[in-house]
Amino acid sequence: MLKKIILGMVIILVIAVAGGGYAIYSFFPEDDYVARFALENPDKSAMLIVRNDTVLIQQNIDKQMPLASTVKLIIAIEFAEQASKGLLNPDEKIAKEELLNYYVPNTDGGAHINWADSDETLEYGDSIPLKHIAKGMIQYSSNANTEWLMERLGLENINKQLVKLDFKHHSPIYPIVSSLFISDIYFKNLSKQELINKLNDLSEEQYIQYALEIHEEMKNDSEFRKQPLDSNEDIQRVWSNRLPAASASDYFSLMKKLNSKTYFNEQTQTILDEIIETSMHYKSVKEFYQHLGSKGGSTLFIMAQALYAQDQKGNRTEMVYFFNNLEPQERKKMTMSMSDFERAVLRDPKMAQKVHEIYLDHK
Repeated sequence: MLKKIILGMVIILVIAVAGGGYAIYSFFPEDDYVARFALENPDKSAMLIVRNDTVLIQQNIDKQMPLASTVKLIIAIEFAEQASKGLLNPDEKIAKEELLNYYVPNTDGGAHINWADSDETLEYGDSIPLKHIAKGMIQYSSNANTEWLMERLGLENINKQLVKLDFKHHSPIYPIVSSLFISDIYFKNLSKQELINKLNDLSEEQYIQYALEIHEEMKNDSEFRKQPLDSNEDIQRVWSNRLPAASASDYFSLMKKLNSKTYFNEQTQTILDEIIETSMHYKSVKEFYQHLGSKGGSTLFIMAQALYAQDQKGNRTEMVYFFNNLEPQERKKMTMSMSDFERAVLRDPKMAQKVHEIYLDHK
């Protein structure tokens, strides 16, 4: 009997130690985790990293993946081009309250409030320059600023950028805040599974049309955004999967264009630098880079990043990685490891070589 008790205690101890070890692993960032995960989970990933025109790692580069907020780079480009052509004045002041029509509380991780409450925004008072609204879209990832800019710039103009940039795998861009309400507005009183089936069965054209109709409602009715949303995780997954999508090769080509500083005209490039390269204001960043720009995106299931940089030694790096259908633990680990991974690849030649060796080992 005593032996059985001791054996039981040992088993419990082993399970506890194993569980504790997994918990420690899950909460411990690793600088090569992002690359390893991409290669070990091809069904969830797309990745392309190039340093000085040499491919370090690639995975599913033409696979279409949902972008989340990374798509906001296209809106920034349309903004910069319209400003450079004199079609809008970047310094035009906009009433801050106009943006609130597209702000849906508790749906953006605090992005819009963080931007609205930042010292720079507060200094402007109740009227915000157009350029600062665009910066808030990229730097803070405000969805409200994004949807407002879609209206101001014209969605048709924004989508024409996909042709101008010669993207091969990009789906249409549409109002993503508005699409949050599709299930509640058009498919009431259905069971959860019926609702999921309805949403999945919608054609791309019909889904976008619903989002556009809701966008008009939000534009004209400041109270629309306040209605309750279905926060069911399964419904959020459908919404997440139907976000605008593109391939890693598409956004790599964009990173190359931005990194070259020669693709866009001088006026457009200057505005883009101001909107996208906000981290270059920091002395600690200037110490390592001549220029650095990036835009990430995430939902409960997506982690996405597009980045370009040239360091003080002249080394150029373009980095794109998209993940989808992440489990909570994978997403947590990814969130903790991304910054370390990017910093190591950009700053440490040994890490760049390690990533390449990981890639070669998996070929």
